[in-house]
Amino acid sequence: MKITSEDLKKVGVLARLEVGEDEVAPLTEHFNSILDYFGKLDQLDLSGVDPFTLEDSQPLKLRKDEVVSWEDRDSILDQSPSREGNFIRVPRIGGDS
Repeated sequence: MKITSEDLKKVGVLARLEVGEDEVAPLTEHFNSILDYFGKLDQLDLSGVDPFTLEDSQPLKLRKDEVVSWEDRDSILDQSPSREGNFIRVPRIGGDS
């Protein structure tokens, strides 16, 4: 499977990224090299591997959720680039702003 420059432009539009014409060719080549690398997985001999067996068959050890108070909370808040009261303000990811 190869990505074309048109595929790259469509993905850019869907991801709301501005991809300049001078970036299309290098990015297309870069993504194709990544796909070639993952294509090597198809060459692995997995005939003796049960697809439903995990490498480590130990059950997950879950811990109980606990509320933790930080004694030096102000120090942590002071290090954040943006803060609102006692909360760290982070930029919105995705969606309409």
